[in-house]
Amino acid sequence: MRETNDEQKYIFGSLFLLANKLQVKGDQMLGDDGMTLRQWFLTVMILQFKEQSPTLGEVANLMGTSHQNVKQLAKKLEEKQFLTFTKDAQDGRIVRLQLTELSRDYWSRREGDGDRFIEKLFLNVSDEEIRTTISTFNKLFEALESWEE
Repeated sequence: MRETNDEQKYIFGSLFLLANKLQVKGDQMLGDDGMTLRQWFLTVMILQFKEQSPTLGEVANLMGTSHQNVKQLAKKLEEKQFLTFTKDAQDGRIVRLQLTELSRDYWSRREGDGDRFIEKLFLNVSDEEIRTTISTFNKLFEALESWEE
């Protein structure tokens, strides 16, 4: 096993700093409408389920967070009438998250803002650097998955 070097520590710390700065910038972009970047992220995760509205647990797994965190975010979106909690038709104990038409319309109108946000973020990053970053992140995700609980 190699020693942890200063560059690895820098990357580790920078991931937290980058996440915080992204959240601040994203919240600023969405703030006029009282939305947050985390609410946007929850919406995007729900949209990944094409066949049927996902459960809280399914979305939590996809987001890499807890059931309680997803429920808190979902409740905020429910208050804004962007999401509904619905009981599963086959098993009433299962709660599903369903986006409303109001939500779909809102995010559709904001799609260009998201594209511009990403373009600005990656303005000085080459295609090769993007591919390398994706590869590195995939390896980090694999390493985390292989850890014993």
